[in-house]
Parts: sequence; C-alpha cells; structure tokens
Amino acid sequence: MTTGAIIFAQNNAGVDYVKLAVFAGNRIKTHLNIAVSIITDSKDYLEVQFADHPFEHIIELPYEQSLSHQQKKFYDGSLSHRVLDWKNLVRNQAYYLSPYDTTLVIDSDYVVSSSLLKQALDADYDFQIYQQSMDLAVDRDKTSYDRINQYSIPFYWATVFVFKKNDVMEAFFNLVSDIKINWEYFKILYCISVPMFRNDFAFSIAIHIMNGKTNSNFASALPGKMIYISDRDYLIDMKDHKMSFLVEKKDYLGEYIAVKTAGLDVHIMNKQSLGRFIDGGSGV
Repeated sequence: MTTGAIIFAQNNAGVDYVKLAVFAGNRIKTHLNIAVSIITDSKDYLEVQFADHPFEHIIELPYEQSLSHQQKKFYDGSLSHRVLDWKNLVRNQAYYLSPYDTTLVIDSDYVVSSSLLKQALDADYDFQIYQQSMDLAVDRDKTSYDRINQYSIPFYWATVFVFKKNDVMEAFFNLVSDIKINWEYFKILYCISVPMFRNDFAFSIAIHIMNGKTNSNFASALPGKMIYISDRDYLIDMKDHKMSFLVEKKDYLGEYIAVKTAGLDVHIMNKQSLGRFIDGGSGV
C-alpha cells in the first residue's frame, strides 16, 4: 500500500503556483516524510526552472482541462488586487489522478510546519477533511467558513484532505464531478450567492449527500483545525517551523497586527506574499 501527497499547480499571469508547489512539496517531505507528486499543466516550466524539484511523479493535465478556469480577484493585502484566471476546476479528479492508495491532497499555499498530518495518514478512515477552522486574526468574522450560507449546510475546506482509494471514495468523487457539471442547479438548490464554482462548496454538498442529508459521519475530521490567514494579510518571515505574519486589524483597513506561530500548519491565502518570501524577499 502506497502513501503520498499530491499538489495541483496551474499557473496564471500573476501567481506562480508551480513555484509554490515546489516549496510546499519540500515542506511535506521534511515534516511528513512521504512521497509528493504534482498535477500541473506546466511540466516543461517545472523541469526547466526547478530541476531539483521534490516530486516523485509529474502528472500532466490534458490540454482541454488546463483551459478550464474562472476569473476572480487576487488580493495582495487590502489595498491591492488583480483580476486573474483561477484554474481550480480539476480537484474532483484527485481520485483518478493520484498514484497513491492513501493520498494527502494539499493546496500549494498550505505550508506544513509540523508532523500533525501524519496522524491522518496512519488513521483507518476513508476520508478526512477540515470543518473546524481558526483565523490568525482572531477577531475577524469567520461565519462564511462555518456554513456555505447562514441557513445552509456545514462548510468543509477542500484545501487539505486525505482519502483512501476504494469504492466509497470513488463514488464520492464521481458525485463531486456531477455537482460541478450541474453547478447552476446546485447553486440554486443550496442558496449559494457566490457566482463562481468553488471546490469547498462542491465538497460540502457532496459530503451532505453522502451523509444522507443528515448529520452523519461520512467525513472524519483531520487532526487539529484549518489555520489560515486571509489574502488581506502578509507573511513576513519563516524559519524552520516558525512563521511571522501581519494580520489586518478588524475594521481598520490597511492597519496590521504582528502574529507569530510555531509548529503550526498554515493556509497562506495571500499567494503573492508567499511567493515573494520564497524568492528571498519580505512577504510585504
């Protein structure tokens, strides 16, 4: 039985997801000591620019899939943003693309700084995912991450999850694919006001259906919580398992508070800030 991680990385005009994935993959190998593979439409770029990359397999997306994308605002702090392509429509194929029997799927902007996820890889669950979360700006409103709307079903993060290859999980990922294909219908059915397709919403709906539309236990909880900073915040520094951030003050646009972490895995939504740090500069 094989165990490993996969990272999706499709570049756009403003974010080098491949660079982020190389960084994330090296962190996974350091802290979790498992194999890592990348799923990308930029194989040539990866091999030329990152010859010493950490990936066991480079899994290429078919050309027509690499063209599938939406557009959204990418913030770099509260006072700056760009509208860029958002190529985020193939997460539903993780089951078929993964070369591993037990797979950790992780976003390229999720920075592993501990061995916590080893517990999930060793656990005997079909599917583990985060529902509980913690914003490092502790006084910021996070209700949008509690439910997919205030009257609807629980919100689950598709940022990080672990699954095993079996018939149940194949059915789950096929269901996520059906939800994506029929997104306009499910968006109305679940009263989702956001116009774009989001993996978080599709996974949340699929979990709800797999639970028989009750509070059942199809999805097990990953250890700990999803810890994150928003795209309005900045990564300042990182050394080994320690990170420093500037997180925006509640109700004070463009004003920040310093926060430090040690031994915590963090989802850094400000991808430009993370990219600047990887390049050797400050994240601001």
